[in-house]
Amino acid sequence: MVKQIYLIRHGKIEWNQEKAYIGQTELLLSKEGIEQAEKLQKYFSNIPLDKAYTSPMKRCQDTLAIILAGRTISKTIVDEFKEISMGDWEGKPFSEIKRTDPDAYEKRGAEIDRFTPPNGESFLDLQQRVMPAFYKIIMDEAAENIIILGHSGVNRVILSTIFGLNLKEILKMSLPYGSVKKIYFDQEKEQWNYENG
Repeated sequence: MVKQIYLIRHGKIEWNQEKAYIGQTELLLSKEGIEQAEKLQKYFSNIPLDKAYTSPMKRCQDTLAIILAGRTISKTIVDEFKEISMGDWEGKPFSEIKRTDPDAYEKRGAEIDRFTPPNGESFLDLQQRVMPAFYKIIMDEAAENIIILGHSGVNRVILSTIFGLNLKEILKMSLPYGSVKKIYFDQEKEQWNYENG
């Protein structure tokens, strides 16, 4: 059996300030984010789906609710799919961290895979949290067509891990708001393939 997994990033969030570390900060979808979710609803309207899994964060649950409006598809909240924790850096602008802790700012850039902000997580930590939950979903024999609604960090970790990419390159991967990556898993061959949605 070949499973189809639609790995979706939530729609754009309400954040009118400068670029900042947004991990587990709860934010709503912006008007543009809602429109992105509505486009995804149209995209999926004629695609068969068996199950949907989502991060517990509101921006993901709201995106999924719009996508699946009017459909009776099993939805499961997966706590492990919460976005990476930025700890004490949560919500702080890049410029502030660069100014107040330049060494840590530079270290994160140089060691993106293993750098941990104070009281936060590294991408290696995130990988250890996300991947067991992801593999458990893939092993569910009953579901062939699956949506996973996640975040930039979570989805990048999944893609990097299953395709054997180095986590040091994780931020080079393009994953805009409202994007879909369609992944195929051939259970017999234990082989992954993907296409952009």
